[in-house]
Amino acid sequence: MISLAKYFFLFIVFTTSAISFAQEGTRNAEATGKTSSGKICLVPFEPKLYMSEIDQKINQQTKWDWETIRENFRHELDAQLKLKLQSTFSVLSFYADSAKMSKDLDYAYNSTSLSYDPVNKPTDAKAANTSKSGISNGQIVVEQSSDKKFMNTKLTNVEVLSYLNKKYASEYFVFINQLDIKNDMNSYDMSTDTYQREIVVHYSILDITGKTINAGVATSRFSSKENNPKKIVAQCFSPIATYIAAKFTAIANPKPVPQKN
Repeated sequence: MISLAKYFFLFIVFTTSAISFAQEGTRNAEATGKTSSGKICLVPFEPKLYMSEIDQKINQQTKWDWETIRENFRHELDAQLKLKLQSTFSVLSFYADSAKMSKDLDYAYNSTSLSYDPVNKPTDAKAANTSKSGISNGQIVVEQSSDKKFMNTKLTNVEVLSYLNKKYASEYFVFINQLDIKNDMNSYDMSTDTYQREIVVHYSILDITGKTINAGVATSRFSSKENNPKKIVAQCFSPIATYIAAKFTAIANPKPVPQKN
């Protein structure tokens, strides 16, 4: 027979182990919740919507092929946007290597279509855009004039937002619709043998109901002498991301993420 003392010892060991297992399970659940949730869902542009006139010059300096150049700019734009948006709000980016995230990203692409809309009158905008220009971090960032158009996101399957909300707790959706990098030959300076290049980012910001709360373009310019992708990103992507994040904050005004002590 098991003595009373031995029985009591076994009871204490079992109880302590059970409590430890429950605590570890709770920690795992909380960690999983953190990595899978976000109030802003950031959707990168589809690879086919990369339009560039400078890839040959970049290739001559870096020896990168076209796909590498495209994915570098796609990834860096997404990273800069996430950085600027998450400084105050929780952000979920779909630019990930996991099969699960890729499947959901494809679902988002298949649930939307794109069309050219006037910049000053994006469909279902919560507040009308106004023509605006300014300088951020030393770089020019502007919205196109009212006679210009941009690539805008249109929902063909509204259920995709409910799906993403339930799965990731996303309440707002920032779609990057297209990235253009153009040569502005009209700016050619004979004395320096240079001209300006322009980066144009087309974007749409939707709320959980599918309403477009803000949409348009942000642009930045840099010299034709610059063909280093890292320097182009540093000079142009950061101010563009800052601009889009500011437009989101001004219009959406979501609740800030609680800060840990």
